[in-house]
Amino acid sequence: MTAAKASKAGICAAVALLLAACGGGGGGGGQGGAAAAAGPPQTGGMAVIAVTSDFQAFNPVVNTHATTDDVIRFMLFTPLIQYDEKLNAKPWLATSWELADTAVVFHLRNDVKWHDGQPVTAEDVKFTFDLAKDTTTASLIGSAYLGLVKSATVIDPYTIRFSFTAPHAQALDDFWWAPIPRHLLKDTPPTQLSQAAYNRQPVGSGPFKFSAWKPNETLTLEANTAFPAGLGGRPKLDRVVFRIIPEPTTMVTELVNGTTDVIGWTLQPDQAVQVQGQAGLQLKHFPSREFTYLAWNGTREPFNDPAVRRAMGMAIDRASIIKGLMRGFAVPAAGMIPSWSPMSSQAQPPAFDVNGAKQALAAAGWTDANHDGVVEKNGKPLRFVLMVNSANRTHQDMAQVLQQELKAVGAQVEVRTQEFQTMLRQFKARDYDAVIANWSLDTFKVDPTPLFSCAEARVKASANRTGYCNPQADALMEQGLRSTDPAQGKQTWAQYSQILQQDQPVTFLFWSEDMAGLGPRLQGVQMDARSKLANVKDWWIPADRRR
Repeated sequence: MTAAKASKAGICAAVALLLAACGGGGGGGGQGGAAAAAGPPQTGGMAVIAVTSDFQAFNPVVNTHATTDDVIRFMLFTPLIQYDEKLNAKPWLATSWELADTAVVFHLRNDVKWHDGQPVTAEDVKFTFDLAKDTTTASLIGSAYLGLVKSATVIDPYTIRFSFTAPHAQALDDFWWAPIPRHLLKDTPPTQLSQAAYNRQPVGSGPFKFSAWKPNETLTLEANTAFPAGLGGRPKLDRVVFRIIPEPTTMVTELVNGTTDVIGWTLQPDQAVQVQGQAGLQLKHFPSREFTYLAWNGTREPFNDPAVRRAMGMAIDRASIIKGLMRGFAVPAAGMIPSWSPMSSQAQPPAFDVNGAKQALAAAGWTDANHDGVVEKNGKPLRFVLMVNSANRTHQDMAQVLQQELKAVGAQVEVRTQEFQTMLRQFKARDYDAVIANWSLDTFKVDPTPLFSCAEARVKASANRTGYCNPQADALMEQGLRSTDPAQGKQTWAQYSQILQQDQPVTFLFWSEDMAGLGPRLQGVQMDARSKLANVKDWWIPADRRR
């Protein structure tokens, strides 16, 4: 299959909702800052981007931090593939490929170099693959991308073959990751890769080069003047400085004052409204790959009963949460397949139905015999603790709303605010009752395995933190993952989504929109579901607006 045909077999162009939201205009993901572009693009200048937390490890194999991953994919490194605006896979480090049911062969560019001048070759790609597949590295590339990729074979310095364990859908999405330099890391044991000094002083291959990192203060990247012309050449900007500003309100002030050019990662809904109301600023908002959900611990009472979980889902008014707390920057979620995916069945979440929820609880044996407002079963009241991240104000407000909504059906909810790492440890250990959490899709393919597979339910501290296991759902999931027929795949995923709704291991709340504030200096800015940094190498600043 040719590269062009293979890209059509990927995520497809049928994402009208996504494209509409990513179009031009003051509120979408279109190009440019709030001020009109001043002529053709120019080279030079420095952009300042504010982020809320520090970076992690600038090593694609061991990094687990979303913002760091954006910098890796679009600035410091060169992934095998990238995506165009329509979310079709496009050549990047790979110039072309031949895709079959059992394997894919990538032909690599011969003009991409590491920032120390050494060429990027197929040996680097295989080296990275082998590390990612080594379980001792605990690599997200290995778990999120390579589950159905068996092995890698170097054919020549610029050709590599990957063999699959079985035919599977959207196979090219398995390769949205960047290689690391074998010549610099070959002597680092896999068990020590996450502590390698390289992670804090990376030698990459992308359009920007690492310059300096002051922890919890700034990260500075400089233009790679040797980036191949075939990939767009050197970036327009001379450098980009990321500033760590934990407080969203302060970020808005910095944007208004002109001391930063972009704010986001993460912009809260009320700050987004504030940006919208400021003359000279622009709010970018567009469909994201992140959904918010309420996780139920299916390994302990009362949430080991699907009937209770379904009743809780019926008692939640998503529309009011989206309108009131999210300020409209979200859409209801009915599962982990976004509406813009070609595999979406446009399923609807459970209807908000307080009486229906009460009836469902009563049918499951939960009644308020002593009329204290809390239902009971076998003498045990329906009381539980809802954990929420202390650093996420929106989640805290949401917890208060949920507490009142669930009280209306006889559940007594104690909201417990926890420091994030503490909450995460309990969540991973399944030492909780309920948690408000987010999940971001690593790729554009459909793969519920981490959250909902029986295999992951048996793994200690896995992403399946509800302990959910349904062999029927597993069988449909495996069928969907291996279906190379899009029509059949869509039908399979519709059936899978119905089972997930019936079992309700989590209550899906909404898909949030991604948001960023943009000042008037930067031009040529595109943001969409790929990343806020999707075209950062093309951002530019008119000479008369530079600092």
